[in-house]
Amino acid sequence: MYRLSNPLVWLFRFRHRCGYGVHSPFAFKFITEVLYEPLPYYAYKELDKDLLLKDRFRVRKILHLLLRISNWAQPDVVVCLTKTYASVRYLQAGCRKARITDGVPEGKIDLCWIDEPNDEVLTHLNEHSVVLMNNLNRHKEWFMRLPSVITFDLYDVGIAFFDTKYNKQHYIVNF
Repeated sequence: MYRLSNPLVWLFRFRHRCGYGVHSPFAFKFITEVLYEPLPYYAYKELDKDLLLKDRFRVRKILHLLLRISNWAQPDVVVCLTKTYASVRYLQAGCRKARITDGVPEGKIDLCWIDEPNDEVLTHLNEHSVVLMNNLNRHKEWFMRLPSVITFDLYDVGIAFFDTKYNKQHYIVNF
């Protein structure tokens, strides 16, 4: 996301692009078909019209990622504990049947988008849950302690899957 403002980070992570070195079929498919999807989605143009000019370059990439992950996961319950104002609209556009809340619900959580570490969310996760952590570089220690099975480090965003049928693995992706 901050490729223009920090080119050294992008250069150091360059060898981790497009799924190179990933041998897990699930992880490779997720990287190539969700993270690096080259085709525009159906809602990009309509949703991007409402973005502020300063957000059109930096925030748009992450918001598009939220739409793609929501579309891919098709969650029933989404928890959005973030300050990004457009997140809810992009998550809803990805899965129209999803019930999006800004607090932790009583039952299970399928998809969770958070800015700050929140241990209360962990008690509502199941093996089909996905946690997306914004500002990963500030909260990496908490993110790495999650009881997740597969994690993706996109530098600014962290993605954690909790499905126990996969082997534990951590991937660095140049996003």
